Amino acid sequence: MPKFFRFFFPVVVLIAAALASAVSCEETNPENTGITISEQTVSSEAGFRTVAVRASGRWILSLLYEGEDDGWASLMTTSGRGSKDDIILRYDENSSGQSRSLRVVLTVSDHDYAATFIQRAASMPETGPGWLELPAIRESDSTSFYSHDMTLSSGANSRNYSFLYDREHLVSHWVAYPLNAGLIGAGTRTDDWGYDPAVPEEDQPRLDRGFSGGRYDRGHQLPSADRLVRNANVQTFYFTNMTPQMSRFNQQIWASLETMVRNYSNSADTLYVVTGCVLDGSSRTAYDNDGREVTVPVAYYKALLWYNSESTYSSKYLSAGFYLSHQEYSGSAVTSDMCMSIDELESITGIDFFVNLPERVGTSTAAAIEAQDPANFNGLWKL
Repeated sequence: MPKFFRFFFPVVVLIAAALASAVSCEETNPENTGITISEQTVSSEAGFRTVAVRASGRWILSLLYEGEDDGWASLMTTSGRGSKDDIILRYDENSSGQSRSLRVVLTVSDHDYAATFIQRAASMPETGPGWLELPAIRESDSTSFYSHDMTLSSGANSRNYSFLYDREHLVSHWVAYPLNAGLIGAGTRTDDWGYDPAVPEEDQPRLDRGFSGGRYDRGHQLPSADRLVRNANVQTFYFTNMTPQMSRFNQQIWASLETMVRNYSNSADTLYVVTGCVLDGSSRTAYDNDGREVTVPVAYYKALLWYNSESTYSSKYLSAGFYLSHQEYSGSAVTSDMCMSIDELESITGIDFFVNLPERVGTSTAAAIEAQDPANFNGLWKL
């Protein structure tokens, strides 16, 4: 079994079995096939949401629960033919004290497509579904948490990335994702710019032609090169994954840091990454294709949690933070003064990174990992 399956996938319980024999062998167009949920993250109260299926042939829907808590949701329709927009997903009240999640899986011609659904717990609103890459999830009147799934080249389903989107500033505060060779996959850049189907279009900038004026690039938070399988790469071009980045910053020093992070993942079972931007104190504005204002960040950062089960370091987990002011640099070299401990990055950004790590390794060990000085692991965090 590949390493990224052993250390990345949560335990799941299938409650609505996909009847493979009922699936037609007729051809479907993968680009026109998929699944969306009207709202991916909901409160602890009982309720329902609608699921939309895009398909040209016969399909089956099933639920995959993440964790030990199952049976708290149901689908009113589990099979059909052709696209359907009004499938009801019902869910019970969450009184467990923990957020919980599941995946709604669409099976078409032996191919699976999935959408993640998360129900919060009233008493624990910030820990999310338990994925190691997640920082504390602090929603507000203008921000909402979302997550996207992908299908790997092996045919397996996986989470792609999660993000905290700001409808007022029209950018994501952060994007969190796991990274390793299996998740990167193989393929080419799609340049398939478009709206994020999980977020209302009116809450997103329109960036088909980039930011107006040419000063700012459409800067990916999850880099295109980190997801090369087609369906995953397309999601990196959603407008919600873009921020206005100075062209020289985006194409030089930020590109260098993105390449470094990919190289770090080569020596890990999984590298857990948070990429984010700082909006507080910004006085600069970019404009989308409709003339709407988009806040230009004052800085960008990356929080990294490296895990290798066969590590020769004293800890199987290593961490590092990188913080760069949003400005034009004279070159593309990432320097040591931009690298710091996770604790220091947290003090600068006010964000609690890797909130699910204590559950994995214990509170004191997690604190020690986040306090690590990256300079002590120069063989890994080589600058």
